[in-house]
Amino acid sequence: MIRLPFFPAPAARTRPVSVLVVDDSGFMRLALRKMLARDPTLRVIGEASTGEEALRLARVHRPDVVTMDVEMPGGGGLLATREIMAQCPTSIIMVSSLTRAAADTTLKALAAGAVDYIPKASSFVDLDIVAIEKELCRKIHYWADRRPAAKAALGATTARAPALSGLRPTGKPDLLIIGASTGGPKILPQLFSELPKLDCPVVIALHMPPVYTQSFAEHLAADSGHDVVEGHDGMTLTAGQVVVAPGGTDSHILTGARSPVLRVRREEQYGIHPSVDALFLSAAVHARNPLAVVLTGMGDDGLRGSRELHRRGLPVLAQNESSCLVYGMPRAVAEAGLASELLDVAGLAQRLRHWCSS
Repeated sequence: MIRLPFFPAPAARTRPVSVLVVDDSGFMRLALRKMLARDPTLRVIGEASTGEEALRLARVHRPDVVTMDVEMPGGGGLLATREIMAQCPTSIIMVSSLTRAAADTTLKALAAGAVDYIPKASSFVDLDIVAIEKELCRKIHYWADRRPAAKAALGATTARAPALSGLRPTGKPDLLIIGASTGGPKILPQLFSELPKLDCPVVIALHMPPVYTQSFAEHLAADSGHDVVEGHDGMTLTAGQVVVAPGGTDSHILTGARSPVLRVRREEQYGIHPSVDALFLSAAVHARNPLAVVLTGMGDDGLRGSRELHRRGLPVLAQNESSCLVYGMPRAVAEAGLASELLDVAGLAQRLRHWCSS
């Protein structure tokens, strides 16, 4: 289980958060119900074992959050997610096994409107109930305040526009490095669909467990038309190729004979893997003229690396609040005065086309 990023403290509540639990396994429904029962601010208002029942209960009860099993008979969690988001949208958290099939379906569910996911072992014997409970409760609290119906009421949270560094590349970038977390699987295909083949290598650190990053690389390639692969230790980074850092480990940039080289190893000093900081810090040392982009995500991973890039006079672009699913990582960079610009996806694509392509 990956270590959790920072979550803001849950808001004060006048009523419990209502949760609909969907899973075809009676064991998992019981386990999830017991997990949530230990938090007095959460209340399970219904359980479903099929997608059809999940849709019916979601329409009747209008839960704040739905925990959705990925692998169910029939249309499964993906079809149920699409139907709920179309008919009675709410925050849906996918509960997904660490398998290729589950990873593929989870990525499709995120594209269909699910807000987040919880990875779990595919075997009951290996199931880490304690870790799942901690992560699940935190995410339920977070997304209960940000369900689609509540977004308009929340409004913008930034009191004033942060100061921008205004840094620009001093020459054509020789490496593009991107950090993202929650919301990244949806934003990255949008971004790369607007980009031509770039004149430099691209490395993406996206907070995902093992197995998921390979599936994500394949989805990104199919959606954008770019040459996208999952990275591996010792690979040479070539212009025009997009490399997704493998899940559960940290990817570093090393100086190669002609082109940068990727080094892959897990470093426990970082709280979540792949670490954006690990990628950015290594690029600040070993790349001549890197360009960094910080996208949607919880926490502040990427802040340390952005500070080092800024110290070298290198630009860091950050996604703006209005286009982020979670304005955490970009906010940390912006409020530290390290962002060259705050841009939406179209604005980021425009800058990258101008700076990184012929």
